[in-house]
Amino acid sequence: MEKEIWKKPLRKCNVGGQALIEGVMMRNGNKMATAVRKTNGEIVVEKTEYIPWSKRVALLKLPVFRGAVAMIESMIIGMKSLMNSAEQVDFEEEEESKFDLFLKKIFGDKFFQVMIYFSVAIALVLGVGLFMLLPNWIAGWFTFDKSTTSGAILANLLEGLIRLTIFFGYILLISKNSEIKRVFEYHGAEHNAIYAYENMEELTPENAIKHTTLHPRCGTAYLFIVIMVSIVLFAFTKWRSPLLNMGIRLLLLPLVSGVAYEILKLSAKTSFKPLRALSYPGLMLQKITTQPPDESQLEVAIAALKAVTEE
Repeated sequence: MEKEIWKKPLRKCNVGGQALIEGVMMRNGNKMATAVRKTNGEIVVEKTEYIPWSKRVALLKLPVFRGAVAMIESMIIGMKSLMNSAEQVDFEEEEESKFDLFLKKIFGDKFFQVMIYFSVAIALVLGVGLFMLLPNWIAGWFTFDKSTTSGAILANLLEGLIRLTIFFGYILLISKNSEIKRVFEYHGAEHNAIYAYENMEELTPENAIKHTTLHPRCGTAYLFIVIMVSIVLFAFTKWRSPLLNMGIRLLLLPLVSGVAYEILKLSAKTSFKPLRALSYPGLMLQKITTQPPDESQLEVAIAALKAVTEE
């Protein structure tokens, strides 16, 4: 497995993607495409041009800055693609609630766009609350002296361990859901297809399935590095009141995500084993968040990949 993951690819590329509901989204440069399989077996591919924020504003190209904005940008794009894929799949239609009809009356044609940004905002609030603020609150329950330097460092390290525990527990819990398992299979298909492309193989399910589903540039590995970086950076902040602790963590979040992004990029390219070791726990976590796909799922991932790599 390790040989497959760290083997230098024949083709350098920055293709990335995301698993959707019965589909896959792929990005490559300014190109973005989604491929979704409908219940009748048809694969619907939608290709669009998208200019990343880092290409619009020169400042956002700088190290650390680019990682901070990439996290927010990826959440918005990912949520939009996810909701689009849900619309493509022919689920049994349910009667719209009065609340939905009320919102459509207010926002009109912008209803879907408003719901996307609202969903991103809710995801951010829940993510920050569950993985950032809750661990700090729980760590505050412990009664040892946090006013000393050693006590503050210990409290912050304890907070980090609680954060890791919550994160692993969350991933394990959602993996038990059958619909999430399907998404994890499409996640595996996404990685299989990218490996085949990086190795300059013909993009077929037969070639793609030979590869591992674990990839060093995966967002799962990135999330784990974010948590590890937060443990280190927060350990050097003094332990204050719960409100101040929360404020400091929110202010440092862009720095944490930016540093984690640079570490992920370096660890995916370098042969320096200590740096690679930072990605190892995230790769192990991918054993949960990626599952072996079937041929039909690989066909969907390959359709999305071809849309952003072939002229």
